[in-house]
Amino acid sequence: MNLRDWLTASRALFSITVVLPCLLGGVIALSEGYVNILLLVITAVGLFFGNMTANFTNDYYDYLSGVDALDKGRRYKQGSEAVMKNGLTLQMVKVSIALAISIVLAVGVYMLVFVDWRVVFFGVAGLFTAYFYTAPPFKLEYRGLGEVFSGIGCGPLPVIGTYFVMSHQISATAVVASIPVGILVAAILYIGNVPDADADKQVGKRTISVRLGRGAVRFLGPAFYASIYLIIALGALLGMLPIWTMLALLTAPSTVKLLRTTSANYEDIPMYAPAIMMTVKVFTLTTILMAVGFVIKTLV
Repeated sequence: MNLRDWLTASRALFSITVVLPCLLGGVIALSEGYVNILLLVITAVGLFFGNMTANFTNDYYDYLSGVDALDKGRRYKQGSEAVMKNGLTLQMVKVSIALAISIVLAVGVYMLVFVDWRVVFFGVAGLFTAYFYTAPPFKLEYRGLGEVFSGIGCGPLPVIGTYFVMSHQISATAVVASIPVGILVAAILYIGNVPDADADKQVGKRTISVRLGRGAVRFLGPAFYASIYLIIALGALLGMLPIWTMLALLTAPSTVKLLRTTSANYEDIPMYAPAIMMTVKVFTLTTILMAVGFVIKTLV
């Protein structure tokens, strides 16, 4: 197995769901005069490997559960469960999990000794969410808590946590900015899980799509994204966010296209599949545009 295969297995691309929120938290801190690029980089590294822990652990336990063999939708998601068919062994996945956790712990020790011992609370919460998303005994996704904890782990924790690392405090601005980001990630999980509903049900996963059925995406999808844009707009209009963060509303046309795809094709997996990457695109652009809003605020 080469490095390219290992990176595919780690789903490194999807680490943007924690790295971009980290950068947003850093930009918020910078806009308020808290400048420490080294700490921002170290925090991003810790979050990157925290997300890698989640990805490898999730695929490891999904592989053991047998859900991958049942799930027709998995062919559209490339992770370690796919690479196992091409030379990646379970032992290699376990070693990868251990390596990722070790790096996260090293970053945590650095923060504890040289930054602020209170950062540990963010780190412990993040690592708990990453590892126990599918790992026993908590198995958060199996208990119907996957979308909730993913939203927290990729929204409030990295945005507020990064802001705290740089400023040693928590601000209302960072809290408000973190909420739509968290919902964006929860939407990625929810919409991505829709094709998996039948297989997930067979192995005991109680995702939203298992409990409410695939068709619920016609209503819940719009609800997710309406709440995202509403929070950003209200936050800007009420002065809790810079007015420039309303640039994030420019992603609405892409969101409309995404929701049309999910609503029309939730029973047709091949036609539905492109929507999964659309959610990532909307998350990426929306988060970046929010960060740009804070940059403009700093410059004008």
